[in-house]
Amino acid sequence: MAFMGAKTKHHCTVANNTDVSRLVPLIRKNGKSVWDGCHLFDGYNTTEKIPCPNGWTYDLPEGEATIISEWDLVCDDAYKVSLATSMYFVGVTLGSLVFGTLSDKYGRRPVFLFTMFCPFVLGLFLFFIKNYIAFVVFRFFLGFVLQGLQITAFTSQVEMLSTQYRPSFGIGQGFFWVTGVMSLALVSYLIKDWHYIQLVSTTIFLFQIGFVWCLPESIRWLLINNRFDKAEKVVRNICSFNKITFPRDIFDKTVNKIENKTDIKNFTIVYIFKSSVLRKRSLIMMVVWFSISLGYFGLALNISSLAGNKYLNFFISGALEIIIIALTIFVSNRFGRRKSLSVYFLIGGIALIIAGGLSKSNSVGAGMFWTRFAGIIAPQMLLLGEYTAEAVPFIIFGGMLLLSGALALLLPETLNVKLPETLQDVRKLEMPQEGKGKKSLNAERENIELVS
Repeated sequence: MAFMGAKTKHHCTVANNTDVSRLVPLIRKNGKSVWDGCHLFDGYNTTEKIPCPNGWTYDLPEGEATIISEWDLVCDDAYKVSLATSMYFVGVTLGSLVFGTLSDKYGRRPVFLFTMFCPFVLGLFLFFIKNYIAFVVFRFFLGFVLQGLQITAFTSQVEMLSTQYRPSFGIGQGFFWVTGVMSLALVSYLIKDWHYIQLVSTTIFLFQIGFVWCLPESIRWLLINNRFDKAEKVVRNICSFNKITFPRDIFDKTVNKIENKTDIKNFTIVYIFKSSVLRKRSLIMMVVWFSISLGYFGLALNISSLAGNKYLNFFISGALEIIIIALTIFVSNRFGRRKSLSVYFLIGGIALIIAGGLSKSNSVGAGMFWTRFAGIIAPQMLLLGEYTAEAVPFIIFGGMLLLSGALALLLPETLNVKLPETLQDVRKLEMPQEGKGKKSLNAERENIELVS
């Protein structure tokens, strides 16, 4: 939507050979005099204004088309742009709830395969759509299945890794995200028509067909669901591919540990809030994820309003993320997650508040559920800025990041600490003490962590 629904200069369409400057009123907006894009004077010698009787003319480069110019989503209908984005994230939010549950019950692989093919079909429908309502409906379902794809893909990959590699992977997978961001900027610059941008984005899913044959079920999911034979088969295939010996002793030890557990229960989110420790940490993480997404999507969706070329701004923002991700991996492993996370939030919050007070001409490119809920809110925050002041969304985004920076200090440090697997482990995880984490780093290292 950063390009599909990019803000576009427009004015009322007038008859040929008509002096536009004499018919279009001047209005004050953000302290500046600008041409009114929604009204005309009702004649040359009157100050009475009327809504645009003949539609709008858009200031777009040749060949560029957006949903705004196609369906006249301006003036009284301007809210429909942010509404379409919010509805997409409503789908994403529901998808995180539905597919997270389904993948736990039926396995990661079947849910992944289902959500892998659906975006291709929905994307093709979006390419041919000529109606705003249909666009919103199909974007809702697209967000719904894409979140299922993201959840199952990420979970499957993490569960295939030993715990010592998960933090770096969790951060490092962001490199692929920003590669997509930069590619989208390039594709949008070359194509410009939102229909064909959608088509190119859709065809990308065809490259995932190869995953149908090479993606195994999560070993962790198979083990905790007592499907030991299938789990062994997956591990043997992995060992064969890597030309290593199947670790029979370790595998049998892991299976025995699972079989000997008689207190396994099907926990729900209710159990999290019954524990005071988990409740506090969960609420903090909800605020943290909400703040991250509110700021991130708020800026990404507002990229077309920044000074300079919107395509270049979007590309640069992706390139900067590559540098920041690499820096984050180093800093987090060197100084710990808790303090570095807090510093990131403080810097980001201050930068956003300062940026909110800058003129656009002077600034160039300047929990899964709660993450996506913030995506629903972010477009409405930007719309709020249209009716109040440009700085308002930035102040809100920055304020939330500052709050999260303070709350992050209340979280436990996880650097060089074996992450908890049970509620009892969580309660034992105290705030970091000097040298405490290093002692547990090598604990049970001989275990390949098949189930952790």
